[in-house]
Amino acid sequence: MTNDIVIADTTVWIHFLRGSGIQFQERLVPLIMADRLATTPVIIMEILRGAKTQREYDRLSKDLAALRCFDVSAKVWQRACKLGYALRHKGINAPLTDTLIAAVSQEQDALLLHYDRHFEMIAAATPLRHEYLKA
Repeated sequence: MTNDIVIADTTVWIHFLRGSGIQFQERLVPLIMADRLATTPVIIMEILRGAKTQREYDRLSKDLAALRCFDVSAKVWQRACKLGYALRHKGINAPLTDTLIAAVSQEQDALLLHYDRHFEMIAAATPLRHEYLKA
C-alpha cells in the first residue's frame, strides 16, 4: 500500500517561501490543508539556517513545527549509510543531506517532492518515490 504522505525537500520550500513560481504554491498548499505534508529534522535545519532575522526564524520554526516530522532514527541512519555506499559504488556522489532525506522518504514510503538534480540521480539508482517540481 502506498503512503499518501509527501515530504517537501528544502529546494521546494525555498521557492514556496519566496513566492517564486505559482506551481510551488499550487502543489504545497493543498498538501498542507489536507495534512499530508511532512518534513524531517534535516529539512527544518536547512530552512531555519537561512532565516534572515530572529523574527523570521521564530515564524518559520513555529510554522514548521505544525507539520508531521519524521525523526532520523538509528534505522534511518543505517538505511542512509547503505544508500550512500550503494550510490557511491554506482558512481553517484550525492550530498549527505540529500542521502539522508532520501533514506527518510524511503523508510516512510513517502513521496519526495523536490527541485534538485541529486534526487533525480538517487532515484535513477535506487527505489525512491519522487516528483521533480520544475520552477
